[in-house]
Amino acid sequence: MKAVQKATMASGDLTAIYQALDRVQAIIEFGLDGTVLSANENFLDLFGYELDEIVGKHHRMFCDPAYAESDDYAELWNKLGRGEFHCAEFKRLGKDGKEIWLRASYNPVFDDKGNPVRVVKFATDVTASKLQIAEYEGMVRAIQRAQAIIEFDLDGTVLAANENFLRIFGYTLDEVVGKHHRIFCEPGYAESADYARFWQKLGRGEYVADEFKRVSKDGAEVWLQASYNPIMDMEGRPLKVVKFASDITTEVQKRSLALLEMSTPVTKIWDGVLFAPIVGIVDSKRSVDIMNKALSSIADTRASTLLLDIGGVAVVDTAVANHLIKIAKAAVLMGCRTIISGISPAIAQTVAELGIDLGAIQTTSTIEAALRDSIGKPGG
Repeated sequence: MKAVQKATMASGDLTAIYQALDRVQAIIEFGLDGTVLSANENFLDLFGYELDEIVGKHHRMFCDPAYAESDDYAELWNKLGRGEFHCAEFKRLGKDGKEIWLRASYNPVFDDKGNPVRVVKFATDVTASKLQIAEYEGMVRAIQRAQAIIEFDLDGTVLAANENFLRIFGYTLDEVVGKHHRIFCEPGYAESADYARFWQKLGRGEYVADEFKRVSKDGAEVWLQASYNPIMDMEGRPLKVVKFASDITTEVQKRSLALLEMSTPVTKIWDGVLFAPIVGIVDSKRSVDIMNKALSSIADTRASTLLLDIGGVAVVDTAVANHLIKIAKAAVLMGCRTIISGISPAIAQTVAELGIDLGAIQTTSTIEAALRDSIGKPGG
C-alpha cells in the first residue's frame, strides 16, 4: 500500500514539474526521425505557427536550409536516435523567416526497456540577449579598430594590448605582457608618490581620464588622450583596468609650439646679456609684443646686449625682416647692442635676394657664436 502511494506521488510530482515547465518554456516533441508530434503554446507563439501547421512536418522546417542539408544536422538526429542528450544554443527560423536564437536541450524519452521512443525539446528564447551581445561585440571591434587599448592587472601588470597600442609605442606583444605599466613612463614619474596614488585610485575602482605623457620603446615622447577604466565583477569589485587611448602627440606638439609662438621669453643668461628665442610666425602684433618685452627687460636689468635667436622662425620675408630690424633698432636706441642669431643659409639667401638692409645689426649663424661674442670670448 505504501509502495503504491509512493509511486502515485512520484507520478504527481512529475506531472506538476512538467506543468511548471510548460508555463515558462517553449516545448516541442519529435519522433526519432525528427517529425513533429506536438508543441505547446509558448513554442507556437514564439515561432508564429498554429499547431496543425507543424504536426507531421519535419524539424528541418525551423532550420536554415543549408544547415538542414549538412552533415552536422544529420549527426544531430543520429545522436538523438541513439538516446544521447544534446544541449546548446541554436539558430532557428520562425514562420516569417525571422531568426530566433534558442538555448535548448533535446531530451530523448525512453520506454520501459530503455529504448528511446521520442525527443522532447525544452527551449528558452535568447534572441534579444544574442542580439545585444552581437551589438556589444560590434562596438568592441569598432573600438579596437579606432583606439589604442591595453589591459592591466590591478597592480599595473600588462595583461594584453591591441595592435594600435603596440604600433604607437613600438613594442611587440610579448615585450609588454607581464611587464609593469611603468615601462611606458618617465623614471622620475614612475617612482613618484603621484604615480603610486594613481594605481591606488584605480585599485579602488575609480575611473581616471586625462592627457598623459608617456615614453615609447625608443624613448620618444608620446602624448595620449586616455581613460583608465576599472572593470568590475558581479559583486562590484574591481578585477582589472582597461585603458582606451588616442595618440595626440602631434596635437600636443602643435599646441606647445602655438603657446611658444604666443609667448617669447626674454631671459637674463649672463651679466648684462638678455636672450630672446623667437619661434613660429612673426607678424606685426607679435613683433610689438616682443619689442615691449625686450625693452622692458633692458630697462629692468640695464643689459648691454640683447640676443635675438630666429632659428625657430617659420618664414623670413621682407615683412618679418623689417619687424626684426625694428626690434633691434629699438634696443639700440636704449643703448643695448643687438645680435641676431640663427641665420641659416636659407634665411641668409632670402635676405640677400630681397635686398633687405640689416644696417649695423650684427648677425651670427648659431646661438653659441652669439654668446661667445656677447661675453667677450671670441673663438671660445
